[in-house]
Amino acid sequence: MNSHITNLYPVPTPGATDQALAVGNSVVQLTDGGAFNSLTKYIVLDVQVADVRVTYDGSAPTSTNGHILFAGRSYTWARKTAEVAKFIEDTTTDAVIHASEFTT
Repeated sequence: MNSHITNLYPVPTPGATDQALAVGNSVVQLTDGGAFNSLTKYIVLDVQVADVRVTYDGSAPTSTNGHILFAGRSYTWARKTAEVAKFIEDTTTDAVIHASEFTT
């Protein structure tokens, strides 16, 4: 059996800085502050403080629309997924999405 394994460990995107996105009762996106670095392939993010709702289909997340991302969990997304993701708080408690960019 042959196996080709590459990039076991993520490599941070040179020049990219972490984002801390405040998520409240208005829809926000990670790219509201500008585009991701052109070298970025993956976004590693975690949800802090409270659960959030997210949509990927262009619709606005609401208290009844969207996937729930739970506080305290981490997620790894392709850059394109992170670019279209829209967030809103799931309850009345504001949350924070902390995101980092990686090339591989």
